[in-house]
Amino acid sequence: MSRMAWRLFADAVVGVTGLVMLFWALETVYLVSAEATREGIEASLETSTYVLLFLGLILGASAMYDALRQWSIHLRFHPRESQAPAWLLTIVIVLGAVALLVGLVVHTAYVADLATVPARPSQGYVLFQVTAALFMLVPLVPLSVRWAPGYRRARLG
Repeated sequence: MSRMAWRLFADAVVGVTGLVMLFWALETVYLVSAEATREGIEASLETSTYVLLFLGLILGASAMYDALRQWSIHLRFHPRESQAPAWLLTIVIVLGAVALLVGLVVHTAYVADLATVPARPSQGYVLFQVTAALFMLVPLVPLSVRWAPGYRRARLG
């Protein structure tokens, strides 16, 4: 495999790890605040939840940045490289966003109907959120590079 493929693979691993950390922390925040609302008390989060949230954000953002950079360098040296059409990438992004929103609404209703709020996030739900987010973020890389003015050499004529 080429060096670029290894870098993109590493970006994918780091990005998925960041997304898991981010969504796990967000789900923990939601469950703690839902329990506190039911009990009529103020929600109290552990410091580790905040650390997990911000580390996930940092890992995800750095992986997206490096993937954008690697793909733009590749396109600079291979300007005739064929890519998926913009309409297809946009449809995949929209489907991922719709799936994420529908899952969020269904999960919120589910937790509201439970007698007791779970103490830990559901691994399956976090996996669903990460998968739906990947459907939005992966096509965003080639779509962003395609339209970013500094990433590709301008074609004359």
